[in-house]
Amino acid sequence: MGPPALTETTIRYLFATSWLPCDPKQYTVAVPGGATTAIDTGGNLLHIAMWNLRRQGLMEFEQLRPVEKERVRVLGGKSFAGFRLLDESARLRGLEGALLDAARSVEGAEDGLQVLVRALDLDNRSPWTSVCNHCFAEASAAGLVATKGRLFRKVVITDQGTVESLRERHDELRAARGSYLDAEPDLTNAAMADCLRTVADAYQPSLGD
Repeated sequence: MGPPALTETTIRYLFATSWLPCDPKQYTVAVPGGATTAIDTGGNLLHIAMWNLRRQGLMEFEQLRPVEKERVRVLGGKSFAGFRLLDESARLRGLEGALLDAARSVEGAEDGLQVLVRALDLDNRSPWTSVCNHCFAEASAAGLVATKGRLFRKVVITDQGTVESLRERHDELRAARGSYLDAEPDLTNAAMADCLRTVADAYQPSLGD
């Protein structure tokens, strides 16, 4: 039996510690086998899922304005990139599937990628965990990961052999995304800025109980 058919973002999530930073001076998030910097993880996984949806011809993205730093903004400010859903009937698992559902709920909005990411209903106490949970749920359903601990949550790999069998595919996906980033740097920067900004702005632990 071959490795399970996982969405591309979930495969990248399984190897997150090999390509994402882990800065102990910043918030971190539990990923399989360790932890990574929270905002970087949430933003990158979102961007990978969008890139995958684009590669499959399910969504399209465009740059709306140059990326720039803004001292004052409300709800993340105006998006740098926009999106268009190309297939209303498409259904996928994982983070890709969640983005498709979100796109169906906000398609036509003028706020671009930031409103798309906000439509994922990110937890204000841990928005990066909300993003990761879509990947975790898919990997868990395949029997590859589980959680341990309550106060300090860890994500552990439960089937190391199967996960290792996905490493070659992960490396192929990493290289393919790298080529895409090099080919379209302006669109990449715009979409990534929106992903990172929206995850960061969703963190408002003072809200709610």
